[in-house]
Amino acid sequence: MSLSVLVGFAGVLVAAVATGLLAGRCAREPRIHFILWTAATLALTVALAAQSMGFDRGFGAATFRAVQLAALLLAPLWLGWGLVELVAGSEAVRFGTRLVSAALIVVAAVILVTDPLTAQPAGTSWPSAGSHFQPVALFALDAVQVVAVLAAGASELLAALRARRDSHWRSALPGVAAVGLAVLMTAGLRAAWPDRSVYPLLGLLAAALVWFGAVRTQPVSGADGPAASDGVAGRAGRDLSLIHGEETGNVLGGHSAASGYPQPARPYGRMLIFTLLDDRVTAFDRLAEQTAEEVRIGEPGTLVYVIHLVPNAPLQRIFYEIYRDRAAFDRHESQPYMKRFVADRRSCVLATNVIELRLKYAKVAPLPGPPSPAAEPVPAGPGGTQPPSAVSQGRPGSRWLEPGPAVGTLPPRGPAWTPAGRPPAGSPYGGA
Repeated sequence: MSLSVLVGFAGVLVAAVATGLLAGRCAREPRIHFILWTAATLALTVALAAQSMGFDRGFGAATFRAVQLAALLLAPLWLGWGLVELVAGSEAVRFGTRLVSAALIVVAAVILVTDPLTAQPAGTSWPSAGSHFQPVALFALDAVQVVAVLAAGASELLAALRARRDSHWRSALPGVAAVGLAVLMTAGLRAAWPDRSVYPLLGLLAAALVWFGAVRTQPVSGADGPAASDGVAGRAGRDLSLIHGEETGNVLGGHSAASGYPQPARPYGRMLIFTLLDDRVTAFDRLAEQTAEEVRIGEPGTLVYVIHLVPNAPLQRIFYEIYRDRAAFDRHESQPYMKRFVADRRSCVLATNVIELRLKYAKVAPLPGPPSPAAEPVPAGPGGTQPPSAVSQGRPGSRWLEPGPAVGTLPPRGPAWTPAGRPPAGSPYGGA
């Protein structure tokens, strides 16, 4: 058995394992980029199996088309498309990528399947596309691979820019680069290599890189995925958690009358929209409330941490968060209970949208305290005894949380922060 056949069989095994692992991830977190990368590794598995058969028994029209269609058309385009779904923050960009990619797949696949080959592949040597396809089919392959490479390159650039200011993207950047490299490896199957063993080796490495990329991009694939501008279905409902503040005065702006106008730290805000699995709502709420209590007790840099129900969408939960600055957010995310919450909630969540917020104006007041016995008497129990006082209203298990002091207000006019960190002209802080 030749080396190329052995490498091909090893590639089938690696690609099949990667496909199974990614499929399991898709079952737990059915996100578009995971689905696309799973489909890409499945395509590589098919292509590697066809290569192994061709290197062992000789290529025919069926094995030739299988390799070209799966490894040179579907795999690179699905990988590049998945990178855009992961990295792009604009819904318009993602929607446009879906339209272009779907159209290319349909048109190019039809061309490659129906192309009357200029020569029938035969023998155990690598059958290059240029020696067997008509010009139209070659143009279709070129177009698909150019789009895939451009999508991967743009995604890597955007991920690198995000990594400069976001620790999650810094952790995910090697994974994005790995999937981008897998795109280049599939495109490299068009080249003429001196040893035919290089072709199955490229497929094997591409499948391994996709799995590595899926693992390393986990920090931005779950609840902290790409910033999206998706709308919120329904109105945000009643609060489950807390608003936390520790100082009076203009905490958000960093202003103190006694110390003049210091260099302000820009607050960081975000909104997370979770769509839950129907049978995991109670488990998610329990995890969320436990985490919120930890945030309330131990995070002075978390100014606002609110969890909403959505009356018209009972499977949705909306988290609204404001942090004193980006460093406070990073400290929040690095807490052991937050890492535990992120890991444990995966089994409860169907989909997640994350919207990054840039604060302009804000006024945050404390939540009302629990109802007083005088205002809302508790009915007597059997024998005239009083039952345990009810400290909650709404669904069982929730409770009133002690409100923190008022966080303060921002100026009613003018931008609260400027790029130079100086008070704007005409502001109450006396900017020039």
